[in-house]
Amino acid sequence: MRRVTILGLSVMLAFGSLLSGWECGQAPPTQSPQRRKAGEAFPPLPLPATPLRRSEKKNPPSPPILVGKVICGSDESWTRAENDVDNLLKVASSQLSFAYRATRVNLNSFSFDPEEIPILYITAMEAYSPDEKILPRLRGYLEQGGFIWANASSGSPAFTEATVRWLTRLFPERNLYPLYVNHPLKTCFHTLDRVKIMAEGKESDEVLNLRILNLGCRAAVIISPWDLGCGWAMHTHPFGTRYIPSEAINIGMNMLVYSLAWIESGKFFGQMPLYAEPVNKKSGKIYLGQVIHSGDWDPHPSSLGKILRQLGEQTGASVYLEKITVDLKKDNLKDIPLLYLTGHFNPRFTPEEVKKLKNFLHQGGTLLADSCCGSQEFTDAFTSLVKEILPQGKKVTWTADSSVYKFPIKIDRFLYQEPVEKPPLEAYFLSGWPAIVFSPSGLGGGWEGIARPFTPTLVPSQARELGINLLTYLMNH
Repeated sequence: MRRVTILGLSVMLAFGSLLSGWECGQAPPTQSPQRRKAGEAFPPLPLPATPLRRSEKKNPPSPPILVGKVICGSDESWTRAENDVDNLLKVASSQLSFAYRATRVNLNSFSFDPEEIPILYITAMEAYSPDEKILPRLRGYLEQGGFIWANASSGSPAFTEATVRWLTRLFPERNLYPLYVNHPLKTCFHTLDRVKIMAEGKESDEVLNLRILNLGCRAAVIISPWDLGCGWAMHTHPFGTRYIPSEAINIGMNMLVYSLAWIESGKFFGQMPLYAEPVNKKSGKIYLGQVIHSGDWDPHPSSLGKILRQLGEQTGASVYLEKITVDLKKDNLKDIPLLYLTGHFNPRFTPEEVKKLKNFLHQGGTLLADSCCGSQEFTDAFTSLVKEILPQGKKVTWTADSSVYKFPIKIDRFLYQEPVEKPPLEAYFLSGWPAIVFSPSGLGGGWEGIARPFTPTLVPSQARELGINLLTYLMNH
């Protein structure tokens, strides 16, 4: 999508080839640029003329800190590619017209304020786990909008396994996932799918291997089980598993662009209001039951409450704002007229859950499904699910002239954050009524009111308008 040739990369790679035989260690120091005023470039006049006064070197203001490289263990365990993230930021500075810098961070004295350092970078070959007293502070740092990049130096399985263990303790309610095919980390700057790696000295072509932990829709933790650091530092080794330098730089650029774009969105995580009803009485009110599943089922917790409140304000309908969760393994669906299903990843329903959904539809219920952030993985999984639960359903794509886009708010065109050609809604009809309505365009994130950068989703204002129209349509059908 945004494939850009990195200026100067060929020169850096040529330099990197000289380092190919190095063991990871301290890189040669880079010479600081000398800055003088323009007039200082002229040589002094020859005597006996009066010499011009020469100025001292000027120290420009330091660029802001973006990345903190975490001190984890002895110097030998985390400094093998000492200038890795520094080099990455130099390349980014030449390509993105910004200047950021990295610093070293001791977690025992860090403030854990993302405003101070937005990204913590952890890398080592040995297994590393933060102290137990640090873990709650790391969780707070991530929930306030911070990022963690974890890189397995030389593709160390011990580092990756230890990282997964302490992240599981940090967020026992969340899972780590591989990137889905159209995840923004694959597309936000360079288009990355197949990449070149070196495994034990042999080059091969592989699928990009990153793991993410989502907070909301944001990949707050990015784990690379294959080494990025040596590639950023422009050298490689015949042992271990690592990305070749050019690929490592491209991946790092995507990580930088993604993190910079999502910093503001991350600050809102956990700050959106969750609505509570003073009286647990749903009779006579419009409400939805949100389906629990294993594929990141609640990426935008406040979205249903917000869209129902806006529906009530727009139409005067009586709505029930409190979230109602539905576990298909055990809950009875007889009092739920409308189910809501969303996520980024495959829900992986059991045969019993699929059977319950099928019965729900044939008894007159409606399923509203929404591919969060326009995830292709969720879209593909849901398409397969429809074939199981409603094989006889008649599929209709609601084009721009459909009535669902005309009342109570008139929508004449669709506004997406990224280019999308098809309309945002499709329905599957059973005996004349819409038993299933599906959006591949991430409605729920827009209902929450927070932009999802680099995703093929409707802009938040239009997602809200479309949500009001859709719920109004379903009430009347």
